[in-house]
Amino acid sequence: MLPLCLLALLASCGLVEIEHSENGKLDGYWHLVTVDTLDTGGQLDMRQERYFWIVQGTVFQLFCPDLSNGLGQRFVCHFSYENEKISFQQFYHDRREEGDPILDRLDLLQPFGINQLAGESFVIEELTGGNMTLRGDALRLVFKKH
Repeated sequence: MLPLCLLALLASCGLVEIEHSENGKLDGYWHLVTVDTLDTGGQLDMRQERYFWIVQGTVFQLFCPDLSNGLGQRFVCHFSYENEKISFQQFYHDRREEGDPILDRLDLLQPFGINQLAGESFVIEELTGGNMTLRGDALRLVFKKH
């Protein structure tokens, strides 16, 4: 009990920062399982593929461990989440040692359901503890929490 009280006291004095996110159920590790094309009604089953959206705080990451010769590929960006809508700013390669260079190839984002290098947005149709469905201009993306 004493350690918990001490932590609360230090946090209230500003000596210890406790990370907090306003994202609620959006935070997590999401596996892209279905991509629907809105214009044609076509559906792509992605359950056997390993494309992930990772959301934590103000940072958004795309990850596929199977890209780049088995080494994995990661992209990051900042996003906003308000009024049941997710909007993305500029995407970057997640390469800290190189200063996270700006991503300038849309073809690298498209397997994740992203069709713009900057300014992409999705309306949240469903968001539960284990499922998420997003609708963009051209696609509906269905995710399962991993």
